[in-house]
Amino acid sequence: MNGSATNSVFHRGEQAVQTRAGVREFSEHLGQRMMRSYLPGDHKAFFSQLPYVLIGAVDPSGRPWASGLYGLPGFVSVPDANTLIINTKLIHGDPMHEALSVGVDVGLLGIDYRSRSRSRVNGKVSSIDSQSIAVHIERAYGNCPQYIQSRSYELLPSIESIGAERETQALSRLDGRTRRIIASADHFFISTHFSEGTDDNRFGTDVSHRGGKPGFVRVDNDRSLTFPDFVGNNFFNTLGNITANPQAGVLFIDFDEGHSLYLTCKAEIIWDSPEMQAFVGADRLVRLTVVEGILVEQAVPIRWSFNDYSPSLNATGSWEEVAAKLAQQQQGNEYRDYRVDRIENESDTITSFYLVPEDGERIPCHVAGQFLPIEIQPQGVSAPINRTYTISNAPNGEYFRLSIKRELPAEHGVPAGLSSNYFYDQISLGSSVRALAPRGKFTLDETSARPVVLISGGVGVTPMIAMLEQLCTDSESCGCDRPIWFIHGAVNGNVHAFGDRVGQLADEYECVSTHFRYSDPSKSDIESESFDSAGHIDIELIKNLLPLDDHEFYLCGPTPFMESLYTGLKGLGISDDRIHYEFFGKGTKLKNQAIARSLIDEFGDSEPVSVRFARSEIDTTWDPTKGTLLDLAEAEGLQPAFSCRSGVCQSCATKVTQGEVAYIEQPMADPGQGSALICSAYPRAADDSESGASKLVLDL
Repeated sequence: MNGSATNSVFHRGEQAVQTRAGVREFSEHLGQRMMRSYLPGDHKAFFSQLPYVLIGAVDPSGRPWASGLYGLPGFVSVPDANTLIINTKLIHGDPMHEALSVGVDVGLLGIDYRSRSRSRVNGKVSSIDSQSIAVHIERAYGNCPQYIQSRSYELLPSIESIGAERETQALSRLDGRTRRIIASADHFFISTHFSEGTDDNRFGTDVSHRGGKPGFVRVDNDRSLTFPDFVGNNFFNTLGNITANPQAGVLFIDFDEGHSLYLTCKAEIIWDSPEMQAFVGADRLVRLTVVEGILVEQAVPIRWSFNDYSPSLNATGSWEEVAAKLAQQQQGNEYRDYRVDRIENESDTITSFYLVPEDGERIPCHVAGQFLPIEIQPQGVSAPINRTYTISNAPNGEYFRLSIKRELPAEHGVPAGLSSNYFYDQISLGSSVRALAPRGKFTLDETSARPVVLISGGVGVTPMIAMLEQLCTDSESCGCDRPIWFIHGAVNGNVHAFGDRVGQLADEYECVSTHFRYSDPSKSDIESESFDSAGHIDIELIKNLLPLDDHEFYLCGPTPFMESLYTGLKGLGISDDRIHYEFFGKGTKLKNQAIARSLIDEFGDSEPVSVRFARSEIDTTWDPTKGTLLDLAEAEGLQPAFSCRSGVCQSCATKVTQGEVAYIEQPMADPGQGSALICSAYPRAADDSESGASKLVLDL
C-alpha cells in the first residue's frame, strides 16, 4: 500500500490536511486497516444499546446540519452488516425534516458517554417514513474516546412521544441565551460534507464529536464562533471536508434543560495565528460564521448527569490562558507567586518540590517536557537570578513538580549549583517561588502515532517522566496501544530517581516497557530485580532492546551520553526528524538543530554577516547554516556562559557594541538595552557606512 490518490481511502481534501500535518503515510496505513464497508459485530451491539444517535446531512440548499435522534434502547437495529435502521420520529423543528430523503448522504455517530466509546458510520438513506430511517452502510469505523466527558443518562417520559410540538426559535444571529448555551458547552457535534458527484464511498457526509474544557468554544460575536482543533486520529475527516467544502453544521445540547441548538455555518480553518500558538494542545483553530440557526426548547427526552472530565483535557489550554499569554507578550512577562505545597525525596540526590499558585487560581497549562522559568534571590546575592527547571509531571491543572538535583560544592571554594542548592538550603514547605508561564519546545510530537522511545541519563529523567505520564494518560483516554519504551541510566539505585513511579506505570499499562541500566551498581542493587543491566547506555543496548524501525526517539542527559546516542542513531539511518533531544545542564548543540533548519528555511538566501568577538579578537562570518550566535561562538572555540539555550535565563546575555541582532522567536526575557541573548539571536544585516558591508561586534 502506497497511499496514492488512486487507491487511497481518503479524498483529496483529507489527503491535503494529512500532508500538511506530516502524517499522510501514517494516516493512510491506519485508514486502510480500520475502515470497513460494513458494520462489525461488536459495533452492531454497541448501537443497539444506545438511546440516542447523532446524524449529519445536507439540506436541499447543500448546507450541512447536525442533529440527534432519540428512542428507547434498541431503537437502532442492524439487521445485516450493511444496513442500519433507526426507528424513531424526528424532533419537532429539527432541520433533518428538510434534509433527509432517499439517496441522501448521511453520517452517523454512536456515542456512549458512560464508557467514552464511539462508532462512526457513513452511508446513504435507503428508505424513510414517519417512523423510521434506513441507512445503507458504505463505511464504518471506531473512534478513540479522547475529549469525551463521562456522563450517565436518565430517560424522560417524553421519549415515548417524540415528535410532539415544541417551542422553536429561528436565528440569524446568536442572542444572549444561545451564547450562554455555547459558552458553557464542553462538547458539540459537527457535520461536514464533500462530494464530487460520484458513488465513491470516500465522499459523503460526516458527523463528529468535538470536546474540551467548558468554554472551549469561544463566542467571538453574534455570528462567529472559534474552537481549537486538538490532536485526534489523524484521519481529518472533518477538516478534510471543510478544506474541500468550507461549510459545517453544528449541534449544541443543553444538558440541564434539554434544549437543542442547531446551526449551519461557513467554516474556516486557521492554520496558524498567535492565538493558535498560545492555545495549549491546539494544532489549529476553526472559525464558524453562522448562516442560520434553530433553537428547539426541551427537544431532548433524556437528561444527563456529569461524572468526570476526560483525562485528555489535562493537556489542553483555555481561551483565558490564551488571552493572558498574549497580554504578557504585549506587556512584558509577569511573574506569579507559587507556594511550595509538598517536598518529596526521589533519590539521594534529587528532590521534588511541588508548586501551587498562591492566589488559588488554576495554573497555566503546560506540555510534557516544558520547563518553568523561575526567579530566586539566594542569600548573599545582590540581585535576583533567573533559572529554568523542567516540569517533571504531566499537565494536571493543579501543580508543577520541579525535581532538582543537589550539586556538590566546586573545588577551591567556587560556588556551584547556586540556584539548585538554593532549593535545598532555603526552601521549605510554605516557601514562595516566583515563576513565569511554562515554555520550551522539547515536547512530544502530537501528530505522530509511532512507537516512542524515551532515553535518559541521570537527572535527564525529569522531562522523560513527564512525557511517560502524558503518554500513559493519552493511552488511557484514547484506548490505543502505542508502544512506549522507557530506558534510563543511573550510577546506582541510590541516585536512581522515579524508578518506583516508572515501574508502577509499566505495571498499569501493557504498552510500556522499561530498562534500567546502572554504571556502578551498589552492593544492595540486584540485577534483574532493582535494575536490568550494568554499564552505560549505548547504541548496542538500544539495538538489542528493540527493532529499529519507525520509532520516535527522545533523548535527555549529559553531553557525552547525548552525543554518543545521537551519533549511534544517525549511524543506523534514523532521520533527524525522528530524534528529539534536550541537554541536561550545559551541553553543545547536536548537528541539524531545529533552530538552524529554521534559519536556513527563512534566511537561506541572505548575505553573510561579518561578526567580531571583540575581547577574543576573533573575526568570522555568519550565515544561516551557522545557527545562533552562541553556536557561532562555540564553533570558534569560545565558551560563553549559557544555561537554558531558550532565551529565558539570561545567562548568555552579551553586550552588542556594533550592529543589531534579531531572534527567530522573541525571547521570553529582555536582556536590556544594548545586549543580546546569543543563544537565540542571529545577526541582523545592517550597512556599515565605511565598508558597505554588514557587521556585528560582540563584547565576547
